[in-house]
Amino acid sequence: MNSSVSSRLLRFTAEAGACAEQDLQAKVLDELGRVVPGKAAGVYLLRSVGNAASSVQAYGVGDYFLAKYEHQGRDSDLVLEAVLTSRSAVTEAEIYEPAEWMFLPLYRQVLALHSIAHTLQAPLIVAGEVRGTLNVARTSDQGAFAVGELAVVEALGRLSGLAMESARVAEEIGRRLARASAALDLIDEPVVVTDIRTAERTANAAAQRIIGGLSDGRTFDDLLARSRDGAAKAPEGTMRPCEDPETGLKLRSTQLPDDILITIMHTPAEAPTHARALIQEALSPREYEIADLVASGLRDGQIAEQLFLSPHTVKKYLKSTYRKLSLRSRVELTRAMHGGA
Repeated sequence: MNSSVSSRLLRFTAEAGACAEQDLQAKVLDELGRVVPGKAAGVYLLRSVGNAASSVQAYGVGDYFLAKYEHQGRDSDLVLEAVLTSRSAVTEAEIYEPAEWMFLPLYRQVLALHSIAHTLQAPLIVAGEVRGTLNVARTSDQGAFAVGELAVVEALGRLSGLAMESARVAEEIGRRLARASAALDLIDEPVVVTDIRTAERTANAAAQRIIGGLSDGRTFDDLLARSRDGAAKAPEGTMRPCEDPETGLKLRSTQLPDDILITIMHTPAEAPTHARALIQEALSPREYEIADLVASGLRDGQIAEQLFLSPHTVKKYLKSTYRKLSLRSRVELTRAMHGGA
């Protein structure tokens, strides 16, 4: 493979990585015609079951020829069969003698329609599976394919498969992010999800309203930095709640093992209501702190980790809280903390 072809394939790889899968097939076909010229070329994507084509893009042949090949030629195409078996590029000359090739039904009933005398096929391998083929055809005047051309088309097929796999992964990640974003918007509480490794961030509508209302050039990063600096680190990356003195916002952040930081914000409007004020008067500071965490949806074990207490101690405080407030369960406590009866 000479340096100019290698450079072309490197450029193709870089450009194909930014293509969506639906555009990649056309780009592969265009590149195929540039690196290995011929009368006709095609890029076939195969169905997950069987060898039938699910999608075809081609030049140099018409729809009639493509239909003829699918109905009369594909099942008898031993070049295709060899490609699928060997997972490498193959030409007709590797399987047939010239006289034998020209008397085959595939040649006489299909290929001869467009004066095709030589064919080259290479696998398109996606995620370890042959998911298609790259095909180039030549007339007898154009001559047979050289060994180097097989290597070029095979390399293009493998690079195309890698690009297609990347495109599929990117599209799947995009779909998952869209679903996660839609789910976040169903949550009333302001929630921000930050990927610490990539610096990508998703905020639901409630959080975007708060962040958009920050004044004096403040950003969410400013709030997050102050909350992380002012909060004691708890086991498994969970941060204790912290109130930002400048905005009155309360932030509670949890860092997951895969470097995802989830932050829940509470606005000053969510300060203790009259009911909370009465509860705060009736409880000790530690009892009220635990009651607030219960109202936030945390379980006993999570509360114990955040406050550096044993689960037994947390249960003991809760039992005292229930007694002082004449409550029977954490459900009733949560309702009371939110101003319910």
